[in-house]
Amino acid sequence: MSKSAAAARPGPLRRALGWIERRPLLVLLVPAVLALAAIAGLADIAGADRLDRATRHLHLSWLVLCFFGEAVAYAGYVLAVRDTAKVDNGPKLSFGNSIQAVVGGFGVFAATRTNGGFAVDYWALRTAGEDRNGAVARVLALGALEYSILAPATLCAAIAVIAAGEDVSLGLTLPWLAVIPGGLAAVWLSSPKRAPRYARHSADAGRLRQAFAHFVAGLSILRSMMVAPPREHGLGFLGTALYWAGDIACLWGALAFFGNPPLSVPALIVGYSTGYVLTRRSLPAGGAGVVEIALTFALHWVGLPFGRALLGVVVYRLFNLWLPIVPALAVLPDVDELRRDFDEAERDVEEA
Repeated sequence: MSKSAAAARPGPLRRALGWIERRPLLVLLVPAVLALAAIAGLADIAGADRLDRATRHLHLSWLVLCFFGEAVAYAGYVLAVRDTAKVDNGPKLSFGNSIQAVVGGFGVFAATRTNGGFAVDYWALRTAGEDRNGAVARVLALGALEYSILAPATLCAAIAVIAAGEDVSLGLTLPWLAVIPGGLAAVWLSSPKRAPRYARHSADAGRLRQAFAHFVAGLSILRSMMVAPPREHGLGFLGTALYWAGDIACLWGALAFFGNPPLSVPALIVGYSTGYVLTRRSLPAGGAGVVEIALTFALHWVGLPFGRALLGVVVYRLFNLWLPIVPALAVLPDVDELRRDFDEAERDVEEA
């Protein structure tokens, strides 16, 4: 057996995960169990009496904001995906492929792939003709684009919370100052003088070296978007801003469903971002269980009663994770067919 063939053969863990992922209905049980287990544990902490009081006065009209907030988030992310794909003469995704990638990434694939919803973005780029390294770099650029909007916005929100003297721990606000050196480091790494050197790696390079090279390549793509005239890639940044605004609006509507949340908008943004240090598309199983716990505690730490925070997060996740699975199953082709296309694109590159 050749060395390259041995390297291409997936290990036992990868084969086991592949077997699981080929049974999406079975895999849907995993995030469901994780989410229910997290909610049950959090409900026990909150106490039945507090939860009962919080559900006595419901305001159904706020669910409309939840729905339209997620619709805006979807539309914004479609723009972000298309714009990121075409940077530096990359593949031009059709609106149809972009919508498939976004709906799948937030819906059934986010819940049924162990590597998160970004796998669908990778699939869309590969089937559009991008090579493996280019597709990985563009997926990372898309993730960096998300944080290039959310992180500065949260930094400004944290400063506003501190300036207003709100009763929010400095342990939640001061860490966001790290956005400044983090941004400077990204600018330094993506410099045209350094990026080509750091983004290269040999075929036998270790995983860490390859990951670093892909990371720098992704930052370089983001830098190209930033320095280009707004008419070229402005829709990507606008779409990302709409994505975050829509998702935060959905969370606000979910909290307001149980009464007016005693939170300022800056405090809400800090709580949201703290609970979403890793986004739902980047987490396996759509972040089921992890997001429920992290976001509930983060909202409580910025001033929301624990029971109200938990109930709001439950409603938010119904719109944020579970409701998108329905259109994902309706809009996307059969999941097995999608997987075959994905695996075929992988084999084509292996044989090239």
